[in-house]
Amino acid sequence: MQQNFLLNEGYQSGKFFFEKGKGQFIYSKKKKYLDLSCCAGTLILGHNSEIFNSSLKDISKKKISNYASLNIYASNFSRTIKKNIPQYSKFIMCNSGTESVSKGLRICRAVTKKRLIINVTGSWHGSVDETLYMERNNKKFSLSNGLYSDDNEINFIPYNDIELSKKILDKNKNKIMCILIEPIQACLPLQDSQKYLKFLYNYSKKNNLILFFDEMITGLRAEGSTVQDFYKIKPDISTFGKCYGGGAPIGIIGINNKIEKKIKEKNLKIFFGGTFSANSINMYIANNTLKFILKNKKKIFSKINSFSDYFQKELNQYFKDNSLDMQVLKFQSMLRIVFSNKVVKNRYQRDFLEVEKNLKIELFKKFLMDNYIYYPGNGTIFFNYAMTIKDVKYLIDVIKKGTKKVFYEKK
Repeated sequence: MQQNFLLNEGYQSGKFFFEKGKGQFIYSKKKKYLDLSCCAGTLILGHNSEIFNSSLKDISKKKISNYASLNIYASNFSRTIKKNIPQYSKFIMCNSGTESVSKGLRICRAVTKKRLIINVTGSWHGSVDETLYMERNNKKFSLSNGLYSDDNEINFIPYNDIELSKKILDKNKNKIMCILIEPIQACLPLQDSQKYLKFLYNYSKKNNLILFFDEMITGLRAEGSTVQDFYKIKPDISTFGKCYGGGAPIGIIGINNKIEKKIKEKNLKIFFGGTFSANSINMYIANNTLKFILKNKKKIFSKINSFSDYFQKELNQYFKDNSLDMQVLKFQSMLRIVFSNKVVKNRYQRDFLEVEKNLKIELFKKFLMDNYIYYPGNGTIFFNYAMTIKDVKYLIDVIKKGTKKVFYEKK
């Protein structure tokens, strides 16, 4: 392992340091790997896409620079994103998903003057102090030392459990700052979560609570739109990013007219700035990426969604035919292999069913890497537009061999 001086997660024990990427592949030590991460779901067009590279050439040619000041590229992007997500009256540009969630919570806190976050179990909101907690067996614990918040400012409701969620909400509704949820969760991408999301929307509306959707991953990946548009739900505030940036770091907060009016009526002073907030370079790349995807969304999403349908159908049939205790779950082109064939409705159930297989799951990941497939550490698979049916068939074949070898091969 090469020496490095980084303390970021992964760098101390990492064996693979990637050097470049093109299309559906990333490279390490001159070896080519089929990338199932796509920068944690960001690169829906693949690595170094044509629109990304042409944007970089334009930036050089037009001498676009970062000014830490007002620029036309942010304004142009805001108009494009308004066409894509028209339910929001204003957008706040940030540098990452973490920053956008953090500032989104700041808005909720300022508007309501309350501090209790209701977070839905299984949701992930980045490196935000207020949300770096989990609950297990009715006990909360932090995921990091040094958090400035404490666990009495966050409570959890169970994903896809309406009855228990309502009980917890009823008990706390006078203290709630917002209900925060990743509507389709990377840890368990379930297509049939609409009923639960509708419940949260109706409950929030009835009790005048802020509903906060974190669509950092699903924004744009849901057939060029969002989960909320897909299911006809209108949260008060949402965060987006990843795919919208096209490879450049980005976070976006959308607020509806009701939140905007409250900010104005109460004359609230909420700080949104930062040196690179709405910076010219990222805004230019994001605007070009979004316009390209919206113009070509029919062929982009019909391709990657048909690949994900094929992947799920082929493997689930294989698992069934061979009595293998596993299944593929998916939402659009976001997929996950769950190492149990039981009905799973939330992250807690998934963890419980998989815990005894964790060692073998790691061996399975190594098998894929040995066969030049990069399987992300968190287990969430993303397909991209650069992939071919040949790639998908190879992936299916290796997974069939790997699952049978690691989990069920007789010694």
